Amino acid sequence: MSSLKTSSAVPANLSVPSPTPSNASSSGTKRKRPADAIKPSASTVYSQPSETGTGLHIFTQVGYATSFLRESGRPLTFKEITDYLNIAYDDTDVRNRLISVLQNPTTQKVQYNAKRDTYSYKPKSSVKTPEQLKGFLQNQQSACGITVKDLKDGWADAPEAIAAMEAKKELLVTHNKKDGSARTVWINDPTLMHSLDADFLGEWHKIQLPANPDELRTKLLAAGLKPASEARAAVKEKPKEKKKKAPRKGGKQTNIHMASILKDYSHKRK
Repeated sequence: MSSLKTSSAVPANLSVPSPTPSNASSSGTKRKRPADAIKPSASTVYSQPSETGTGLHIFTQVGYATSFLRESGRPLTFKEITDYLNIAYDDTDVRNRLISVLQNPTTQKVQYNAKRDTYSYKPKSSVKTPEQLKGFLQNQQSACGITVKDLKDGWADAPEAIAAMEAKKELLVTHNKKDGSARTVWINDPTLMHSLDADFLGEWHKIQLPANPDELRTKLLAAGLKPASEARAAVKEKPKEKKKKAPRKGGKQTNIHMASILKDYSHKRK
């Protein structure tokens, strides 16, 4: 069996190339990698959006304008609104967009008067005086009241006026349990409010109810009265009677022209 020849080996004076290329050039200076050449410099500035703050957003400005109209309580011109919002006169883009939103009929909180070219706040309720409140409640077709929250939306002094009207028995008012503030109001007729005799009140309060509910129930039954706690008796519904079908009457007769030929078997009907 033949062995490998040593003459096929690489000569000693010939250098073997490295499997990975060196970064150093023949002159000894380090070459730049391709990735180093495409890295961005630290001084590169990229484009930024023109509106970076929420204050420049159009709907934010509309919100500020709506709050300003509500606090003012009167119609305002567009100049008064832009002066409050600190919008420059030459900023036509923001001014035009603000006008388009404020004059849009679908804007719920702002009302535009084209004749006077003014803007006003549109509250949930148009009531602003005690007389208007009484008129509004009297014209209600149902017994629905109105919440104080809706009244305060366009009438800042509503809680004080409601307290004075309640003291005069002109309103029926429900109050919040936490702070006692007025919550909902209804119309009331003070002429229907009558004071009771002190003797009657005394006799009324002398009546003592039994502490035990069972004892109260027994006394009501003994007096021939029906207690409210008595269980309702279940009413059994009678089964519905099935209607009997009426016998069929003679239908349309056929083969009349053969009556003399055919036999009559009607007497054999059951």
